[in-house]
Amino acid sequence: MMRALGAIALCGAFLLGGSSPAVAAPPPKAQLKIVDAAKDGETRTAWLNCGPAGGTHPNARAACRLLEKVDGHPERLNVTPDAICTKELQPHAVVVAGRWQGRAVQWAKVFGNGCTMKAAVGAVVAI
Repeated sequence: MMRALGAIALCGAFLLGGSSPAVAAPPPKAQLKIVDAAKDGETRTAWLNCGPAGGTHPNARAACRLLEKVDGHPERLNVTPDAICTKELQPHAVVVAGRWQGRAVQWAKVFGNGCTMKAAVGAVVAI
């Protein structure tokens, strides 16, 4: 008898918990596609979502924090202005495109090498 009451209570709790409607998460405040194409090297791509941070970007939180400081304008980034980089020539083309808080973002730049690219845009291109 006690076992039957326990089973009924468990089933009732399961049914009550399972009957609540699913709530969809709000869309992120920013959705950006980041591309880093190295000359004679690989091309890497990641999706960056901010607000909340996520997507396929491996370091989304750090990238979102950097972009929040410049209100989603990647051209304003200068993460390590005093970086010491070699003068090797291995161009990296970087593209950031998508939406930032309802505003379209389209930015592209070619950097002389990976060091100068990382000094300028930091975690945003750490893909």
